[in-house]
Amino acid sequence: MAQRKQLTWTELRVGLFVLVGLFILAAGIFYVTGAGILGPKYRLKTYQPDVSGLANGAPVRVDGVGVGNVESITLVSRGQGKTPDKSKNIEVVMRLERRYQPDILTDSQASLVTEGLLGNKYINISRGFTGVPLREGQEVPASETREMLNSIQALSDSMQEILNDVKEGKGTIGKLLVDPQAYHHLNSVLAKSDTMMSNIQAGRGTLGKLVNSNELYDKVDKGLDNVNGLITDIRSGKGTIAKLLNDPTLYDDARQALNNGNAVLNDVRAGKGSIGKLMNDDALYNKLRDTSSNLAEASAKLNENTTTAGKLFSDPKLYDNLAGLTGDLRLLIGEFRQNPAKFLRIKVSIF
Repeated sequence: MAQRKQLTWTELRVGLFVLVGLFILAAGIFYVTGAGILGPKYRLKTYQPDVSGLANGAPVRVDGVGVGNVESITLVSRGQGKTPDKSKNIEVVMRLERRYQPDILTDSQASLVTEGLLGNKYINISRGFTGVPLREGQEVPASETREMLNSIQALSDSMQEILNDVKEGKGTIGKLLVDPQAYHHLNSVLAKSDTMMSNIQAGRGTLGKLVNSNELYDKVDKGLDNVNGLITDIRSGKGTIAKLLNDPTLYDDARQALNNGNAVLNDVRAGKGSIGKLMNDDALYNKLRDTSSNLAEASAKLNENTTTAGKLFSDPKLYDNLAGLTGDLRLLIGEFRQNPAKFLRIKVSIF
């Protein structure tokens, strides 16, 4: 009996160890996957066109913060007589912690994200700010699908409009494709271009001569030879340009001239010499000012007709007297010419 009781205790102990191990394993699985076993939960769903790489138990995050896990992934069943919506091809049910419900609102959007370059897929929900909290079983709109479909639809509409305009002959491309006149004009331009290229290849015209004649090449080659010879002469010190570039006396003379010019400017600034005095002496300025004042006063007096000089310039009586005197002199000279004996009398007396 004692041996049988010892065996039963051993079996019980093994069973306890197995239960503890299973509990630890389950706790580890929940810890790794982020599916907490404590706290209230609620479920939301989202629809995606493709969930390649997404598995049950994959994390669900709100702006990168773990809030739950993917509970189930199922294909949306086809309704009778209804065409399936490609944007809602797969239904993803998410089991989320209720404490994050105030952050998942009606303006939130769900997207399928790859963790890293080649990592696992997970569902990321953008945090809502202006909506109301989603309740149990409501849908979180898919952001990537909606944006992608809108972009594809807009691109398709734009391309269709462009094609319609081209078919109707609108725009440059439409006119080129539909208008026969544009085709004939383009064909004429191509024909003229072909003729011009043929003339150039045959050496006709200016371009043809430039392309086919060696004369231009010979002239350019000769010109380059002359330039090379000129450069060689300059380097060897021949000619006027070479002397200007290589003779140090020119540099010395120019430098000496600059030094002399600077010295002259310094002397002028210092008031040395006649120019320096003229530029810096205040006495000369005062004299010129006084002289100009005297000239102004003298000219004013001449204009006033109150002085002798003023009367000489402005008094009409002086003019009349001078005119009369001139007339009398003219008459006297005339009479003298006619009868000089009248004015020249010689009296001889003998003592």
